[in-house]
Amino acid sequence: MKLTNATEQAVAIVAILATQSHETLVSSETIYRKLSVSQSYIKKLLRKLVVAEIVSSVSGNSGGFQLNKALHDISLYDVVKAIEGPFHSFPDIGVLQQAFAEFDEEAQNGHYVITNFFTQADESWTNSLANISVADVFTEVFQGYETFPLHDWNLEH
Repeated sequence: MKLTNATEQAVAIVAILATQSHETLVSSETIYRKLSVSQSYIKKLLRKLVVAEIVSSVSGNSGGFQLNKALHDISLYDVVKAIEGPFHSFPDIGVLQQAFAEFDEEAQNGHYVITNFFTQADESWTNSLANISVADVFTEVFQGYETFPLHDWNLEH
């Protein structure tokens, strides 16, 4: 199982927005320059984060993006799901059923057993990430700080 690069980029976007000076939006231009990714690609990622209600956008000359929720209300799984969609590690495309078509019913239905094991593993993985908030990550990263450091990302060009 491997997540796409888009997930790491989305996590970076959330981190940038989480550390942005309060009351100040971050422009998509600032984000794509900071991540060295094309503007159209960043806009696609931002759109997915907006649809998932992790990020909100304001249009116009002084528009931009900000987090739509408190850090403790955004889980790592929320970000993964927004970018990758619901997680299913086992494709279950019928290969097992085809391979064991000549066997008795128990052997033919073995794919249900295997699929169930993968589903349990997926749920464990999902629950693990769902129980880690962005606030948890920041608390771990910024140990020893009274508050999380803020930055105005728009000033860097």
